Amino acid sequence: VTNSAEADVGFLAPLLGACGQTINAGIDIGTGNGLDPALGMGWGYAMTNPEARDWVDSRLVIHTGTNFCESSLTTSRLLFEAKEAGARIVTIDPHYSTTACKSDEWIPIEPGTDPALFLGMVSHILDKKLYDEDFMRQHTSLPFLVDEETRMLVKAKDPETDPLTAAVVPGQKDIYYVIDKGSAVLQGEASDIALSGTVEVKGCKARTVFDLLVEGQKEYTTQWASKVTGIPQATIEKLAEEYAQGPSSLCVGWGGWDKISNADVGGHAVAVLVALTGNIGKKGTGVGVYVGGSYSGHASVLGAWALPADMMPGASPVALYDMPTKENNVHAWIAVGDSYIQRMANCTAAEDWVRSLDLIVSADPYFTESCKWADYVLPLTTRFEYDEDFGNITNGYSHIVMQQKVIDPLFEAKTDLWFVRELAKRLGLDSVLPATARERADAILSTSPDEYVNTLTVDKLAENQCVWPAKDIAEVRRVVPDYAFATASGNIDLYYDSLVKHGQALPVWEPPLEARRDNPDRATMPFQLGGMRTRFRIHNQFNDAEGLQQLYVPAIDVNPSDLEGSGIRNGDVVEVANDRGSFKVPVHLNEAIRPGSARIYEGATADYTVEGNLQSVTNNTRLDRGYDMMMGPVAPYSDTIVSIKKA
Repeated sequence: VTNSAEADVGFLAPLLGACGQTINAGIDIGTGNGLDPALGMGWGYAMTNPEARDWVDSRLVIHTGTNFCESSLTTSRLLFEAKEAGARIVTIDPHYSTTACKSDEWIPIEPGTDPALFLGMVSHILDKKLYDEDFMRQHTSLPFLVDEETRMLVKAKDPETDPLTAAVVPGQKDIYYVIDKGSAVLQGEASDIALSGTVEVKGCKARTVFDLLVEGQKEYTTQWASKVTGIPQATIEKLAEEYAQGPSSLCVGWGGWDKISNADVGGHAVAVLVALTGNIGKKGTGVGVYVGGSYSGHASVLGAWALPADMMPGASPVALYDMPTKENNVHAWIAVGDSYIQRMANCTAAEDWVRSLDLIVSADPYFTESCKWADYVLPLTTRFEYDEDFGNITNGYSHIVMQQKVIDPLFEAKTDLWFVRELAKRLGLDSVLPATARERADAILSTSPDEYVNTLTVDKLAENQCVWPAKDIAEVRRVVPDYAFATASGNIDLYYDSLVKHGQALPVWEPPLEARRDNPDRATMPFQLGGMRTRFRIHNQFNDAEGLQQLYVPAIDVNPSDLEGSGIRNGDVVEVANDRGSFKVPVHLNEAIRPGSARIYEGATADYTVEGNLQSVTNNTRLDRGYDMMMGPVAPYSDTIVSIKKA
């Protein structure tokens, strides 16, 4: 079962004992794979930030890989409030985006080279000693010791076999060694921690993480970063100095370099920047995806409708995107949402696997590409339709929000809850589910451990237009103000033992797989193709909305200089192609697009293009190290090159 983590369809996988594909999603996890292990939060999606309301206390706000004014239109005012309060807004983007044009400075960058920029900034901060030594000693793993031979962190053993672990700090999973007065001691016993040094510990020669970082960064000079990124060296150095001065906020996103093969390297390098400068936990500081939702504000602790303890989803060792190429025993696929297009790059390569299945069910409000493969199409309602007065309850933008019926279900559409309840009846399991949405909503409120929530009722919510402010809404939500990171050490853990065998224990530059300037295939496929977020829809939702179609239909934006002499004019239909597939859309000649790149808004499918799907050309290569990362490999949708010719 895919896309079943939210709302009432979340009951589906445990009800059936099916594999619930809610992790290893491939999408939106590129940056988080590198950033989140260091900070101990974010769930793999880089949701590690405070609220954007905090920007008013920032001196510098950097946007990179995100187009905030497009993808967070409802909260875009916060960018302007920050500017009015004196924050300097800098946007790093290959294209002159909506956010770039509203910023104080736009820094154009070669697509897929953002990790090189961050590594260059790290080197400049190290070279000029712009770092915060006290923060590094107290709140990061930079003083921890690494075995020079194995390249693994030196950890204390179980207290029963190693008395030194008497200093174990409650809540920590592991205890590490640091240098104090020239000797190795346990993390919690040191009084004067050294950032640099080599010592003998537990029978091995060990060096600090900081020393390894300094050594590894020597080749990543700002001159090198300038050559890779196309950004002037002086600009990189100025940005690094400003960021180090702080208070600074670094805003990453889900619509840019996070969908390049090297995104985890960028996320890891960003974590190093935070650790060196201490730009976290204080007013005006933060890092992560600021594009809205409950994670960017106060989220109340909601309860839930409890299923029997033994009713759990099955475990799947193979993610959806790997099923076409890796052995698995899947015979039936229930797609809630358009998983075929949304979760699979190079979707043409998945056709043989899809044809091999015994049963495909697609449940969706829209007739999507997944529906076209389905044996059964189950029309679900949109969030505006319901068969009761009120539906589900969730968090959103620092409020508790309850779904309210706007209209009755259209045509044959049924609600998510109706779908899973009727299925449960056929299995003789309907008693484990709520009989009504009201019953489920009551449980969500009443089973919360927070008195602020469990004393709230459906009727109170209804009287208040189905929204209720979170308890602490008056104050800006900030993260880790006590610097108690939910990591193995309790600090910012920058050294990844799990990636030692891949050479990425600390971030090491690698170019994009495909969308690199020196790729010889660019002689015939000269354009890097980026699938961007848009204000017109969320992924492919609302593709069929006639009102929005008056404003936007899928088109590919290209810089006019790239098509000189081709005979292609603005508005012509072009074929976008590579050796994976092709699609046809009108072309927009747009000087805001970086030469050598092409931009299209994500979610372009065959019903709304002239012909074909965007995902027929996108890159589905997955790096081996991805399987050792917290959210599995990223699908590098934008690490794609194409040719463009008149159709």
